Amino acid sequence: MINEKANKVLTQTVAKLFNTLGPEDILWQKPDGAWFIQGKTITEAEKQQLIAEAQHLLNTRLWKVLKADVQYQANRKMFVESKTIDDLIAGKLCLYVLDIIQTRLNSMARSKGMYNAK
Repeated sequence: MINEKANKVLTQTVAKLFNTLGPEDILWQKPDGAWFIQGKTITEAEKQQLIAEAQHLLNTRLWKVLKADVQYQANRKMFVESKTIDDLIAGKLCLYVLDIIQTRLNSMARSKGMYNAK
């Protein structure tokens, strides 16, 4: 059995090899309210721009059309075209990704830099 230290080194090596993203790579917020992207603090102006863009996107007709289209395509894949369990999983994954995007936009629109912040 691989010990804990070897497992950590192996995980880090695989992450580097496949260029994976970590929590420091995405948008996050410190308790003092500062927002970070890719480990770098963004300016207050950039923060306000992202908040405004999230609010605007959520209110656009384009977002509503795209959201409905993804839901329709995922449901169609699951309930009309599915032949295997993988087809159901693919549809559920589409809905999951849509939920991730919706949740992040909602958090940002409420001036929160953390995913699913209330």
